Amino acid sequence: METKKKHRIMIDLERLNSLNAEGCLACGQKFNLGDQAVLARGSWQGFKFIHEHEAVWDGRTQTHYERRHYAAMRKASAHEG
Repeated sequence: METKKKHRIMIDLERLNSLNAEGCLACGQKFNLGDQAVLARGSWQGFKFIHEHEAVWDGRTQTHYERRHYAAMRKASAHEG
């Protein structure tokens, strides 16, 4: 559980200014002061901060994933196995 919390931040003014040029890649919305955000993988390269409610925690990999990306990964792995 501690690992899951380690990747979570609360958006402060400094983060707001740096992240809102791009916004949340998962939902397309801008961040607001006080929003909870997590570092997550998605269809983009590497890790990006997205709104926490747009993320799924995968305990096996100890990583947050963007919801739609995670669903697509699960669907693809189900067809392989």
